[in-house]
Amino acid sequence: KQWYQRRVRGRLHLLVFCVSSTVALFGLLFVTELVTFTMSQPSRVSKTKSVIWVVLMDKKKQKITAGRECDQVSAGELRDAVCRKLRMTSDGAEAFSIWICSPLLQLQLKPTHYPTALCDLWYDLLAQFAPATERQAKNDLPIIMLMRNVFYPLSQEKLLVQRDPQARYYLTAEAMFNFLTGRYPVEDELAYKLAALQLKMEGKKLNNFPPGSLQNIANQILPWDVIKRKKKQPLFIDKRIRSYLTDLNTTTPGTLDHMYISHLWTQTCYRCAFFQGQTEVQNHRKDVPIRVGITPHNVFIWNKVTNKTIAEFDNKDVNTELIKSDQDKGGSGKKMPFDAWLINFTVVASIKKRKSTAVPIYSKQACMMQTMFERMKEESHLHADKSTTSVQPAPVVQQGNLNEVDAMMRTYDFSNPTLKIGSKEVPVGTRHISKKENLRGVKLNTKGNKLKKTVVKQTVATKYDV
Repeated sequence: KQWYQRRVRGRLHLLVFCVSSTVALFGLLFVTELVTFTMSQPSRVSKTKSVIWVVLMDKKKQKITAGRECDQVSAGELRDAVCRKLRMTSDGAEAFSIWICSPLLQLQLKPTHYPTALCDLWYDLLAQFAPATERQAKNDLPIIMLMRNVFYPLSQEKLLVQRDPQARYYLTAEAMFNFLTGRYPVEDELAYKLAALQLKMEGKKLNNFPPGSLQNIANQILPWDVIKRKKKQPLFIDKRIRSYLTDLNTTTPGTLDHMYISHLWTQTCYRCAFFQGQTEVQNHRKDVPIRVGITPHNVFIWNKVTNKTIAEFDNKDVNTELIKSDQDKGGSGKKMPFDAWLINFTVVASIKKRKSTAVPIYSKQACMMQTMFERMKEESHLHADKSTTSVQPAPVVQQGNLNEVDAMMRTYDFSNPTLKIGSKEVPVGTRHISKKENLRGVKLNTKGNKLKKTVVKQTVATKYDV
């Protein structure tokens, strides 16, 4: 009996040893497979990251496959790759740049920047430059886009659209986006004309819209501020767009995009670099949220709530200054919450009285505004196209049939812009101002109306339309 018990105990020990050895062997194999999978994982991630998606202004995406890690692809290389895929010329690629955009912040990158690396640092950039809460920053997602280079001269763009139809298409798409979102405030009549051109470019015919139905799609072809002004007259919008659409029946389809962008060339706010901020306005207890636009010739300030122009300055008549937030506000001992961009200018009250004043713009993007203004002012000699407009569409030319010399010799309608005073239009250089008005220092805005001088709390600013 004892011998039998020892034999059974020995077999049990042998069985336990075999089971434990098997478990240990399987555990070792599992660990080996896990290590192998972990070591192979970075290569899979690198293959995924080597594909970069670039969003275009016509709401389409382009897939760019990089031959190396995407963090090592510069903005200049990515732009050239996208433009080659879109079959643009090398001159057409110069008109565009890579941007990183989101609802809270838009940044144009230099050719030496790395877009995907900056996307990884996006939340740090939002904390530094965007007036957003922590919750808004968490929900904000950046995308890489191909958009117009704000430093590209308008004179070269007018020649480019004749030679490169692809570049003209995407420049028109971006101009249409800025118009529809209210970034380019225009007169109501021009807005109706652009809306008719958009319907014509989309292939819509007047027969597709019964009388009184165009106001139903007004939010797709008109900016919100134009619709708001005519909210009590919906049929007026239908009537005006329908009349302009009738006039376009004999227009050649290939010139529609050129006509569209040519109308926006006449606007001084075209090719603006946009920034966000806030400023003090009379009869407002709190600071008013504003949108600042900077071009090589002008600085614009728009009210973001009403989309009205608060002020417009000529770059030659102003000088700017950056005030850091660690400085005291007005010597009161209180520190400003944001940096301030100060626009200094001179108000002409009469012939003998001149008063220097300033408009402060408080924003996290104040340093960006100052840098943009300085560069635009330095390169203003490259943008000698302030008063040149071209609203007559040139005939469509094949890409290989027009060289640069022929393009320079082509006759354009570079007529001076006019001001509408009452029912008459007069050239800008011959404004009809009486001697008394001239002595008082009264000026005219783009509508031909007298400009009121409005106190902006600590400052006085001309061209206020509040």
